[in-house]
Amino acid sequence: MEIGGFQPSDNLTASWFGRVNMGARGENWPLQNGQPMLALAQVNLTGLPFRTPGLGDIDFITIFIGPEKLPSLHEKNGSNWVLRAYKTIADLVPLEKQYAPSSIKPFQMQPKVIEHDFPCFDDVPFALKEQLWDAYDANQFENVEGFKLGGWPNLIQSEITWAPGDQHPSNPQYVFQIDSTEKGNWMWADNGVGYFGRGTAVGKGDDWFLEWQCF
Repeated sequence: MEIGGFQPSDNLTASWFGRVNMGARGENWPLQNGQPMLALAQVNLTGLPFRTPGLGDIDFITIFIGPEKLPSLHEKNGSNWVLRAYKTIADLVPLEKQYAPSSIKPFQMQPKVIEHDFPCFDDVPFALKEQLWDAYDANQFENVEGFKLGGWPNLIQSEITWAPGDQHPSNPQYVFQIDSTEKGNWMWADNGVGYFGRGTAVGKGDDWFLEWQCF
């Protein structure tokens, strides 16, 4: 997703970084300890050139972050972060905003197709031959950074572990990432990346998960 750099539209369902406009009828702005949470993003998936794995049955996503601190490791959706996924955009209505002091700068986003994206070394799903080891050492396989739907996660420390020992009953799989951005004035601690996963076990498709890594 390209963050800013173009004339924004007045369409409330457009994709935004640092702003959430829409929600389900009767839904309220999420609070944490009585304080309004920060709007991190809303993503309209209906206008994408194609749907990436894990998003085929979803039209719209909104993401909020707690106002005081970043989520802790393996913290559940609805505690210090909130992701709301909507199967159809037709039923959404403007969400009544609540004022929350925020340093996040809002920019409208638009999709950009990435033709090639390679896994970081820790995510390579097979043993590498010696010449490919050398190619990875020489950074010949680019892993794309940024606000990215699908592709391979831009790892900083290691593979993503969604639970202790990476044993989770929902069997989450990576779906998209939100990177730190100077333009949007948002940081996952020291230039980190937030990874969002969705449950793939039977009956767990509505479960969402967040992990993040930083330098």
